Amino acid sequence: MVNREHVLDAAERAIRREGAGVSIDAIAHEAGVTKPIVYARVGKRTDLSDALAQRLADRLIEAARTAIGKRRNPRTQLVALIQSNLETLAEHRELFLFVAGGASEDMPQRTLSLAERSAIPLAKQLASWRTTAGLDPSVAVAWSYSIVGLLNLVSMWWITESDQSAEQLAEQVTELLWSGLSGAPPKLPPR
Repeated sequence: MVNREHVLDAAERAIRREGAGVSIDAIAHEAGVTKPIVYARVGKRTDLSDALAQRLADRLIEAARTAIGKRRNPRTQLVALIQSNLETLAEHRELFLFVAGGASEDMPQRTLSLAERSAIPLAKQLASWRTTAGLDPSVAVAWSYSIVGLLNLVSMWWITESDQSAEQLAEQVTELLWSGLSGAPPKLPPR
């Protein structure tokens, strides 16, 4: 019996091979089933995108946990978190583009769902960083959604247009965010 996970695994393989514009027919073929079976196990394209967005969000969270690991310096943790986000999205480039490029009527809900799965663990980390710095942690939730949104847009630009390394971009984004986390004024470029 073909279950939902089998179809989602096949969808990921088809997306990796054919790109973000993959058809449901191609996904069904990859799964070795008919298109109605894909619909029965997963749902329409929007449902497929939602399920794959959840998988991608879980990978982002796990990569961030691993990257932060035993690092104790909050700035180093932030660089590691951003770099792991970039590298995970680059590794799953076509999946990210598939999830991010859904139908216009479902994008706000999927974007918010993907952000929420990523933002809640980040909010806890931000609250911890701000508390450690002697700053008000109550802004952590709003900031985490802002950072996740920033990372999604920066990642989209980076994987489609930029030639910078993930490490370089992570340092640049950290520099942008760090003053709000540490309470220190941002470093401004010399005149």
